Amino acid sequence: MMLTGAGSPGNVWAQSSLTDTWPIHDLPELDGQVLFDHAVRHAAAVDNGGHVRRLPVAVLKTRSVDDVVLMVANASRRGIKIAMRGQGHSQYGQSQVEGGIVIDSSLLNAVRWHGNDTVDAQPGALWGDVAKLTLERGLTPPVMPDAMMLTVGGTLSAGGLGETSYRYGAQVDNVLELDVVTGAGELLTCSPERHEELFRMTLAGCGQCGIIVRARLRLIAAPSFLSIHPLLYDDMDAFLSDQARLTTVAGLGPLNGRISASQDKGRDGHWQFTLLAGHEVADAAEGHQPPDWIAGLRCKSAAAATTTTYRDYLERRTASVVAGRARRVANAALVATLPDNAVRPFLAHVLATPEASVGIWFFEVAARVSGRHMQPLQKTASGPLAFELRMQRRAAGEGAELDAMLAANHALLPRLQAAGGKIYPPYCPILTSEQWQTHYGAETWRRFAAAKRRFDPNNVLTPGAGIF
Repeated sequence: MMLTGAGSPGNVWAQSSLTDTWPIHDLPELDGQVLFDHAVRHAAAVDNGGHVRRLPVAVLKTRSVDDVVLMVANASRRGIKIAMRGQGHSQYGQSQVEGGIVIDSSLLNAVRWHGNDTVDAQPGALWGDVAKLTLERGLTPPVMPDAMMLTVGGTLSAGGLGETSYRYGAQVDNVLELDVVTGAGELLTCSPERHEELFRMTLAGCGQCGIIVRARLRLIAAPSFLSIHPLLYDDMDAFLSDQARLTTVAGLGPLNGRISASQDKGRDGHWQFTLLAGHEVADAAEGHQPPDWIAGLRCKSAAAATTTTYRDYLERRTASVVAGRARRVANAALVATLPDNAVRPFLAHVLATPEASVGIWFFEVAARVSGRHMQPLQKTASGPLAFELRMQRRAAGEGAELDAMLAANHALLPRLQAAGGKIYPPYCPILTSEQWQTHYGAETWRRFAAAKRRFDPNNVLTPGAGIF
């Protein structure tokens, strides 16, 4: 093990703050580095939201699973908070640890074949790296996120959603096995057949019961080309109803919807709805032929289809996400699902209320078949059909505009929960204890709390999520 950062301004503070609870000489012997320098600690003190800052005392640049086991066990014995951090794409400080230890997973990034049709991925592996390997054999995970620079450990701890979730559920519904380091520092392999409760309470568990150090992923055949059809609507009900109808179309691929400011300023509401539906094609020529499922849809018009390779489809947002992070603009997203019977009044409220829609620059609405989300902690609104709402807000700075966006999200939370909505934790303000219990429901909350006591008895794991 190496301790680095000696002599830096932050190092004196870091070491002295550990003196009472974790003497430096008592750190375990590790393959990686424990970093105390100012720059590394401050980089780990923020996430993609840019408005929550929690300064850790040190960052472990882990190089092995043993590093994670030893550091978590040591932290647990001394009651020091600890969390794994991937790319820091959460928006409300969920991966941050004030006065504790952040484990940087970036070097724990291997992706390897297991047999012919599954892969094992470490937590720091990017989904782009997973795709690069699996596409060599014409395979893909059933659900891929919209940003290939997200980590496997990060999205599986949150749930993991994508444009094929209406068909395959969340990413956590397509995991076959995990290696998990519990809050007590025990390394366990778990699956539906082995240590099942740890498996269920780790997937979408926000790092509360254990840290994922390996995930075995199910794969399916990948399309060679996708043809994406943009369908334009000026009527919200038609937009939502057509999405619901398309969830039943056999062979349909990606499905998503967007709401944007209308260019027609003379129309009431000033909002336009775009449905994006894709299907597999053999080549670009076939992609321009309208598929049978378009017939009978209630769209106002259809823009020209775009045909792309599946690999390019996966990378469709990489450049914009990288550019957005480089600008270091504060974000205040709110992502949730609502039951079909509640989504229309909720959307009408947001779109008609300036205080509720403040700062929204990207608004996605995607149909979800609730019964295909099977993991207990990945909560989706009840009923046969739900709609996922992704309200991405962006501020020019950290002043009144950011405060207004944060206030808008907090104000919408009671309305969401009263309507039977379920939040997506990494892109939602931290809930109160009462709100968390409402979110999970009484039975799941009791189960989750029991698992927390069992697998993290000293309550050291992932405090930034604010659940326990």
